[in-house]
Amino acid sequence: MVLLAHLLALGLYGLATALALAPYAGLRPPPRGLTLAVPLVGIVCHVVGVAQLTLIGVAPALSMLALFLMLLQVVSERVFRAGAVGVFTGPLATGLVSLAVLIGLAPGAAAAGRSAWSVLHITVSILGLAMLALAFIAAALYLLQFRELKAKRFGQVFRLFPPLERLDRLNHVALMIAFPTVTLGVLLGYGVRYAGGVPVDAAQVVWGTLTWMVLGWAVSVRVVRHWAGRRAAFASIAGFAAVLLVYLALKLAEPGTQRFL
Repeated sequence: MVLLAHLLALGLYGLATALALAPYAGLRPPPRGLTLAVPLVGIVCHVVGVAQLTLIGVAPALSMLALFLMLLQVVSERVFRAGAVGVFTGPLATGLVSLAVLIGLAPGAAAAGRSAWSVLHITVSILGLAMLALAFIAAALYLLQFRELKAKRFGQVFRLFPPLERLDRLNHVALMIAFPTVTLGVLLGYGVRYAGGVPVDAAQVVWGTLTWMVLGWAVSVRVVRHWAGRRAAFASIAGFAAVLLVYLALKLAEPGTQRFL
């Protein structure tokens, strides 16, 4: 059932990606209701699969990250009318689910081998990471749209991407939500390790702390120094790149699929 639910979600995410990319290939844009309904059905299937997972190892973390990315895609489309987010989140979520399936998804109780606090720590941390990814995507879309406007190219990117102000707002909101979310995830991680007596890799603590520091910097330059537009977009991209590079370095230093990292 776990594998079937993930395969159904994978197929629907692939279809949602095709719908998101269709206008950029010169095809007729699909109805907005369809671009919302397809990923939503995929999310429902995905939730069924994730609910049966044992949250141990890389594969469940990748699966949960993909789930949150698709949820954020739907919210971005529904609240901000930023359907262009799906150009990034759709392929990314599809790839993450595919990778999780290839690595192997073990069915079992969600809390098997984990305390409730540990499960909450993992869930909140992955949600914070998904919000950071959304901030990065909004920043990338902003810079692409800005380049089109500066070059006075009013093609498909100009017509299909949201206005710059809306993308900047999406980036701002994503960072404002990501920072307290990651803060809570880091605090729960420290609590699980030092107060709960549950083994937590030092690499997880290092990466979580770094992510929190990067997010804190990105939020501070927006709130305290009032960065916006291109500068804020570059800050989000640089922060996300730093978090990703450190993750890759930690993973290469100690490879394995049974660790949260």
